Amino acid sequence: MAAERFPSNDAKPVVRIFTTEPVPEQAVRYILWGLEEEGVPAELQTVPIGATEILAKQAADSSRLNVGIGINGTALMAVLHHRDLPGEKPLFFLTAEEFQAAPLRRLGANAARLVKAEPLVFKDEPLPPPETESFSRPLSVPIEAITQPPEHQGQDQLEELIIRVVTEILNHMEK
Repeated sequence: MAAERFPSNDAKPVVRIFTTEPVPEQAVRYILWGLEEEGVPAELQTVPIGATEILAKQAADSSRLNVGIGINGTALMAVLHHRDLPGEKPLFFLTAEEFQAAPLRRLGANAARLVKAEPLVFKDEPLPPPETESFSRPLSVPIEAITQPPEHQGQDQLEELIIRVVTEILNHMEK
């Protein structure tokens, strides 16, 4: 996969998440919750193969927000990267032992905080509490809507998705 070094102006402003097969859907949900709670949109793309650090760097390089996450579904690893960092020096690296709800949610929140230039949350620091104590709640935006390329969505579906995302962002800003 060749990521653009500088994304085109028509690219959506999202944190890009590149993941290998098998896609660890629950882990992706935790990361998306962290991003969503901070009000930053994401786009998920499945790739056939790749080292986690390289996927994260390619995701960051192809994001207009300059932030990317790489997930290895087989090795259960996740990496947060920024476009301005050297490829071999990601910002955060989660191993299989850390591949759990709280660290994954923190990774998503930190990706969003990096975009917003807000202080990052580290292992010893508590995350702001989620709206609900359970991670079993559905995402405000279904994972299928995030992963389905726009060319495969109908105009009505795309408009509905945009309305839902904008509503979520506005609701988050009011809090």
